[in-house]
Amino acid sequence: MAEYLSPGVYIEEIDAGPRPIAGVSTSTAGMAGVTVRGPYTGKPKLVTNFLEFQNTFGGFLREPDPLIRDTWANDPAEGGRWWLFPLAVKGFFDNGGQRLYIKRVASRQASPSSGVLGHGLVSPVARDAAKGATRLELGHLIGFSGVGQQIQLFRGDDQQSIHTAGVAAYDATARRIELDAPLPAEVRAGRGDYVQIGTRNAEETLEFAAVSPGSWGDGVQVRIQPMASAALPVLPDPQEGALFVTRLAADAAADSETVEVAAVTGLDPDELPPDVWVQIGSSRFKVQLSQPADGKVTLTLPSGTAHEAWRSGLLVRRVRRGTTSAGPTLRIGGASRLYEGAVVQLDDGTHLTIRTVESIAADVVTLDGNVPGTLFETDRLQLVEAQVDARFTDPSGAVETETHRNLRLTGDTAANLVTTLAVRSRLVRATALGALSTDPAKFPLPAVGSWLTLGGGDDAYGSLSVADFVGEDGGSGKRTGINALEDIDEVAVCAVPGMWSGTVESALVTHCELLRDRFAILDPQDGLDIEGVQAFRERFDTKYAALYHPWLVTRDLSVGRDAEVPPSGHMAGIYARVDVERGVHKAPANTVIRGIRLTDGIAQDITKRHQDVLNPKGINALRFFPGLGHRVWGARTLSSDSSWKYVNVRRLFLYLEESIEEGTQWVVFEPNDEALWSLVRQTVTNFLTTVWRSGALAGTTADEAFFVACDRTTMTEDDLANGRLICAIGVAPVFPAEFVIFRIQQKSRETQLA
Repeated sequence: MAEYLSPGVYIEEIDAGPRPIAGVSTSTAGMAGVTVRGPYTGKPKLVTNFLEFQNTFGGFLREPDPLIRDTWANDPAEGGRWWLFPLAVKGFFDNGGQRLYIKRVASRQASPSSGVLGHGLVSPVARDAAKGATRLELGHLIGFSGVGQQIQLFRGDDQQSIHTAGVAAYDATARRIELDAPLPAEVRAGRGDYVQIGTRNAEETLEFAAVSPGSWGDGVQVRIQPMASAALPVLPDPQEGALFVTRLAADAAADSETVEVAAVTGLDPDELPPDVWVQIGSSRFKVQLSQPADGKVTLTLPSGTAHEAWRSGLLVRRVRRGTTSAGPTLRIGGASRLYEGAVVQLDDGTHLTIRTVESIAADVVTLDGNVPGTLFETDRLQLVEAQVDARFTDPSGAVETETHRNLRLTGDTAANLVTTLAVRSRLVRATALGALSTDPAKFPLPAVGSWLTLGGGDDAYGSLSVADFVGEDGGSGKRTGINALEDIDEVAVCAVPGMWSGTVESALVTHCELLRDRFAILDPQDGLDIEGVQAFRERFDTKYAALYHPWLVTRDLSVGRDAEVPPSGHMAGIYARVDVERGVHKAPANTVIRGIRLTDGIAQDITKRHQDVLNPKGINALRFFPGLGHRVWGARTLSSDSSWKYVNVRRLFLYLEESIEEGTQWVVFEPNDEALWSLVRQTVTNFLTTVWRSGALAGTTADEAFFVACDRTTMTEDDLANGRLICAIGVAPVFPAEFVIFRIQQKSRETQLA
């Protein structure tokens, strides 16, 4: 209750009455099955169309080896055709399904593809170069030492050597090098040609593995290379003094040792050091200043300096040094981007040098060695980190690629390579090994080429068992198989397509009976005759599942031929479609089956006489009617209790129970008195009234359709003393018109007299 302790105006929010109950979704499905690839651990993944399923879990499965196939397909008690799972998923979406949670099933003996990297340094060719060229554009120059360095150039396809040469000049910004000997053959970026520095070492630095088990990972390739994640400006030493910008006051001949510039503020020889660096055009020179005369200052270049002719008016600006004495410190703009242990590369124009950051204080960065050469304020310090590229080529030739930038090889941070791949990559995981180093010259590298191809993945289909489909309950996010569907509360329909194993289907039924918020669709064995499917049905008695017979015939696009598929995937899609179009109270029957062959889309012809035997036993028939197509012609559960013999009645009550449960959570721990009871009654009544108006409940009035009681008649003093609030609800469901009977009789003509 609000406190009023001082005079004033108080604004309060009060409850306006009963809280609305939102109906839960009934069209979300969950399935467990074998896929080509995809996440094996963690919670089931949501897919909303078949393309998304293919991108996440791969496409269609190939039929396994005959021995494995026959072991499963010829076992009437514990068998199944699990390799048809992707076709069932396609059937779900073909028939109107929109949301499907997939839990991948894999053998416990399955292993992921993997590969180990040694170390060395390569840089990919970024642009083609013709035979006889001396200029190469590379992917990076990180780890290069500069002028005079020897490089080897290799072809990317067969790893044959193309050329060995020295670096005559380089441009780190443009990632370009000049060779001291022309190329003897063309160089092609598209072929994967690359430059190698030094030799490769087999010491193990990183191990990459496919993100999930299976032979699919043998199509994964990984490349790791150094990258400049930041280029930070060098700040001038405070002792360097002021900056000046002027222009040539007169033309200067080529290679002349003196030039005249206009005197400007800051250009005072008495206040500047004896040696000043200036930039004229695109070149940098160390000059000496002479006293101004007639508003001009003379700049004397070092003897023997070569340069082109300069015209009057050319811009001349002072370039201040970053350091005036040897030492390990340097002032850097944006130093906050750096961190202790960061690897940086410095460029003094002729040499590239690697250093490691030891400490940072404001903009002063201390390195693990003296700053090399002379650095100027126009220079940049490059922060060196790693980039991982991964690509996967599936059997159809489609390529999936991903790139992860700005990664740290070591350190316990979110930007660490191992940590980042574990969170973001859909293809690979990494493990750091003993020889891993942050030195760019010892970057992780495969024994051959620049891409590491993973290998050794095994689906281990020979050891796949029904236990893998049932799964284990390791707790939230750690469950496998059917048990993992418990992690997704939204699932209302579930199936394990293609599996007729008694152990698997019993586990699926038990799963639904324990959670009491979902309904199972079971598959019979393929090829069963009428007696066989009746015998198969005898093992079940549950109001939480339905059985459909026979199997369907669809086109398997992966092999270009027709294939018989289990009906559960198509039926789950039909459940979802009917729920959206009509409502959960509508029986999912007398509905066209989509995504199957237009003629002979049902594997066996079921006649009315056949169904006269099947229907009373709760076996729902899939039939063909001329002019009406292939239709679902049954809506019964597998329950012996006649109160729950219809699928739509059972699912309607699941919908009502789950909606009321989730919509009345606010009631818990409220004062258990008449005011609360009234709110509960009104809340549930409002919800059921909406349900009744949608046509889900029988009755011409709301009073005929349902009742809600929550008062002294439903609770005793003992209930109240033990914290129990009891609300009694009764609803009258609408039963399907399963048998439509028209009674026709002859009628005698009656003569009417005028």
